[in-house]
Amino acid sequence: MKTKMWGPLGLKQALPGQEAEKVGACPELAEDVNCTQECASDSECRDNLKCCRAGCSAACTMPNEKQGSCPKIDISYPQLGLCIDQCHTDSECPGQMKCCLNGCGKVSCVTPTF
Repeated sequence: MKTKMWGPLGLKQALPGQEAEKVGACPELAEDVNCTQECASDSECRDNLKCCRAGCSAACTMPNEKQGSCPKIDISYPQLGLCIDQCHTDSECPGQMKCCLNGCGKVSCVTPTF
């Protein structure tokens, strides 16, 4: 059984053959002129953070998008639930859920369509 080992900066590093890409897309990041390398792959980032590159630098960053599409909203039916923003980005939603419009001009975590 392979295990993770601790690397520089106290981050867990995957052993060869254990690199796994996490869901979501990296946001556009400003390039770091110091070329800071916080990570080399997603497996070195905690929780659902992704290893995102900006020029010569790489950092563990909150992804801004999950797979799937927001479901279509039928505005001919009254929408039930809270009419408040419950999220701002997909990465704030659990599992595969996405942050989508909920029918009253706000956003909620919902099950996406594939």
